[in-house]
Amino acid sequence: MSEFVLSIVVKGPGTEPKHRSHWALAIHRRNDQRGVLLHVSLIDLSRLIYQFDMRRDVLLRSRSSEGSFIVAALAHSNVRRAAELISEEPTPRDGVERCQDWVLRAVISLEAEEIVPPGTSDWVSGLVGQSADSVAQAVSARWSSTDA
Repeated sequence: MSEFVLSIVVKGPGTEPKHRSHWALAIHRRNDQRGVLLHVSLIDLSRLIYQFDMRRDVLLRSRSSEGSFIVAALAHSNVRRAAELISEEPTPRDGVERCQDWVLRAVISLEAEEIVPPGTSDWVSGLVGQSADSVAQAVSARWSSTDA
């Protein structure tokens, strides 16, 4: 079993279509609460323009998050390449795409490079737009709730 995993951190309940949960990718050791957080931050709400942000040694399940779930195990040899591919994914700037769409595109890139298993992007695609509670139910045992 790989000691590194790729997770999606979910912030906000996401109960309204125009106010979806914020998603961020995280690379961390399995069962570790800290890791590298890779996400896009909204810098212009009216035009839906985002910028990439990467932070190291971040508490992944903070009070501001609903929880997180494991997307895939990562071979130690692929950890650096995964972070590079994610950071190279163009940020949303088209007035339509949001952070969840960016996360999905990053997962597609990782799948194309065979860093995550085939079918991973289809599975993640089915979660886009769902509320945090629905995501938690859908991913079942992969979900880790934030301790309140």
